[in-house]
Amino acid sequence: MINIKDISKNLVESPHGIFTTPKHQDLEFAYADSSNWPEIERFSYWYQHRNRCFSSIVRRFPPAGPIFEIGSGNGSVALALQEAGQEVVAIEPTVNSAIMSRRRGVKNIICARFEEAGFAKGSLSNIGLFDVLEHIDDDKDFIKRLGELMPKGGYFYCAVPAWNQLWSAEDDAAGHCRRYSLKQLCRIFESTRFQVQYSSYFFAPLLLPIFFLRTIPSALGLRTLRTPELSNREHTLPKGLAGSILSTALEREVQCISHGKKKHIGASCLLVARAH
Repeated sequence: MINIKDISKNLVESPHGIFTTPKHQDLEFAYADSSNWPEIERFSYWYQHRNRCFSSIVRRFPPAGPIFEIGSGNGSVALALQEAGQEVVAIEPTVNSAIMSRRRGVKNIICARFEEAGFAKGSLSNIGLFDVLEHIDDDKDFIKRLGELMPKGGYFYCAVPAWNQLWSAEDDAAGHCRRYSLKQLCRIFESTRFQVQYSSYFFAPLLLPIFFLRTIPSALGLRTLRTPELSNREHTLPKGLAGSILSTALEREVQCISHGKKKHIGASCLLVARAH
């Protein structure tokens, strides 16, 4: 059982059962379009595959103690890890997203920026950072500051979008600062206080679709503002042979990651590092 008071004296419990700081200012993150992302996360093959990859790597590198997920959004990853038997604390500064996580069933939620939460040094036993680092201006300093909150031997699980060559209007709309190569991501962690235990690309089957359906149209000015219809279509597994091939390829990718094998190409990067 996680006692939130053991990791910070600044946090108080709200009527929603969510811990926050007395003077918390809502981040009020707003999506760049009107798509119903909490609903899309429920059926999206992209989110489902992502969560399976994360659950597999956590089983491969099991943490001692809970995982503190920084920037947990609507709770998609936290809930998946929780359902897989892992203790998770979801940390999300946007009030609506924190409340959505609670409604979904995430047990432990902190609605605060990690800087204001006042976490004790060494109190975050393990950290998860899933598609968050690309939003941070000074990514190296951010990782360094998070590392200072971890004990020696704690695991850091991280995922980011890959390859600046895949940049599109989607990245602009999402507020990304960059995409990464696996080498760049490893270099950031190795330059702070971490030893990389595992690194791999994933979402290899989506490389060409992203390039031809997002990157090139964006470069030509043909990629317009996302609509709910487009979001639903892109996150729905294709029917027929195409869907079967994609589903099989993604399943093989999960098996590859679960066995600790490395993929050398993909549209996202996955890394596990250990504090030392």
